[in-house]
Amino acid sequence: MDRRAAFTVIELLVVIGVIALLLAITFPAFSAIRRNSKIRKTRAVVETLTTAAASYANDYGLYPPAEFAPDGADRGNRSLVLLLDRRGGRSWPYLPSAFYGDDGHVEGPVLLDAWERPFVYFDTSVMKADTSHAYTLQGNPAVGPIEGDDGFYNFGRCQIWSCGPNERNDGGRDLHTKQADDLANFKIRD
Repeated sequence: MDRRAAFTVIELLVVIGVIALLLAITFPAFSAIRRNSKIRKTRAVVETLTTAAASYANDYGLYPPAEFAPDGADRGNRSLVLLLDRRGGRSWPYLPSAFYGDDGHVEGPVLLDAWERPFVYFDTSVMKADTSHAYTLQGNPAVGPIEGDDGFYNFGRCQIWSCGPNERNDGGRDLHTKQADDLANFKIRD
């Protein structure tokens, strides 16, 4: 029997070990690429929703009211879907065709980010500091509009944000840390 015609068990183990090592090195890189891709996609959707809400405001003179939908989880998001789905405004359709199904209506009862979590939406044009505007958010206790020392951020317009990669509401913060990674249409001034 010629010993050079086959691999030994040790040679096979070395090859398997090298392959495992290469996979262990490249897996985190692919995870980071996937995470960054979801962040870019979600930021683009936040921009799209902000533009859609502004187009609605241009047609009707006010941003889509966050209290339009009945009480319940994701109320602001559901209100946004119902109002942006309405036909009739001169700027309609407010969203790109990718948001609409075959029936011509916005797909789903809520708009979801890349992590399949609902966006948070508030129209700040009608808000007063002495009134509660909070509602429950899927998987989070309650959310409310973000207020700074000078009043609500984006006052007179709207606040839209995603809970980001950690899928936890951090109050619209985008501070580039692992603890506060929300993707919003406004910046928190600390």
